[in-house]
Amino acid sequence: MRRRAKVAAITRNRRRRRAAPGRIARRPDAELATAGALEYAGLADQSGSIALASQQTLLPRKPAQVSKQPANVPDFSKGDGLIPAIAQDAETGEVLMLGFMNAESYAETLARGQAVYFSRSRNRLWHKGEESGHVQDVEAVLVDCDGDTILLKVRQRGGAACHQGYRSCFFRQVTPEGLKTIAQPVFDPDQVYKTTP
Repeated sequence: MRRRAKVAAITRNRRRRRAAPGRIARRPDAELATAGALEYAGLADQSGSIALASQQTLLPRKPAQVSKQPANVPDFSKGDGLIPAIAQDAETGEVLMLGFMNAESYAETLARGQAVYFSRSRNRLWHKGEESGHVQDVEAVLVDCDGDTILLKVRQRGGAACHQGYRSCFFRQVTPEGLKTIAQPVFDPDQVYKTTP
């Protein structure tokens, strides 16, 4: 009899701990950062559940208040609706490229789990890698202190972010003699971006 009572007490305590308010399932920091950005962007449903890159993530209904920030973060009212978005290798920290995002491309990035920029030359949304297949899987989304710059921590597919075939768009260094190429190309752009006659 005592043993049954002890087992019942342990079971009750476990249930109480699981049902404790504000308890969040453990997950990696990158997923938590991305999940928080999704909730701020309003992409979490009413239960707090969202899908990102084919994963189901459980979010608290209200984000934790960590600092006094403006309600609209990122703030797309600056820069005529476009703000810089830096892509950084999630593993090495290497800066891969700089693009621009508007509110629509930001929401698409969060919904897809892959980087979507706004192309100023094409004047439209640009899913990075839509032609080359070199997409950027987003591991985390960060916003700077002023709310007007986005940092994407990504896993770069295909080994190169630059349309000229280099791993990083920053493959040239300024020297007293002029620009010096400091990296080797990963692919031949003429082979990847074939144009039909």
